[in-house]
Amino acid sequence: MASQSKTEARRSKILKAAQKVFAHKGFHDATIAEIARAAGVSEGSIYEYFSSKEGVLFAIPLEVTRESHELSQVHLSLIRGAANRLRALVYMYLSLYESNPDYSSVILLTLKQNQKFRETEAYEMIRDGFRNITAIIKSGMANGEFRPDINPYVVRSVLMGAVDHLTTNWLMGGRRGSLTELVDPVLDVVMEGVLTKDPRSASDLHWSAWQRTGRASGPQEA
Repeated sequence: MASQSKTEARRSKILKAAQKVFAHKGFHDATIAEIARAAGVSEGSIYEYFSSKEGVLFAIPLEVTRESHELSQVHLSLIRGAANRLRALVYMYLSLYESNPDYSSVILLTLKQNQKFRETEAYEMIRDGFRNITAIIKSGMANGEFRPDINPYVVRSVLMGAVDHLTTNWLMGGRRGSLTELVDPVLDVVMEGVLTKDPRSASDLHWSAWQRTGRASGPQEA
């Protein structure tokens, strides 16, 4: 058990060092030797865990994605309403990127353009997260919270496209300002287009009222 913990700790240390090296030098200019120096291990030690520099790169998002998925599942189980759940997810993505800029750089500036990454376990976990967003949108359509004529894939793409674009600009622009402060401006634009607005509907919801009260509004219980 102790030996296993030591092995996992060394592997994690290598990945954290690689994350920083890749973020600051770029994948192609970075070397295994630089990663080894940053991690305080020998080059040979890295090859005990990873078959290549690309293998190190592809392993970086796996643990973070798994932990983020587990955390989001806990939070979402405590939140009612599709709109509120989408807001929570956008916040979690932007908060993750803002608090881990090196990781954000690796994901959005390096891995996103790598076709081989699409064949990895980490990418499949990321896709599972996207499917979860689509499922939340569909649940909002099914219960009348969202308009029935929207395209769940397009709504998801708009939300995540905004997250990726804002984070990329933040990274390239010197990390000025706060990403999490942009959560509500993003949701303002999207939710006003997808929430039900038929005043005759019992599930009529207004995003502007949600901002004031902390939840989407509808007919109040007697």
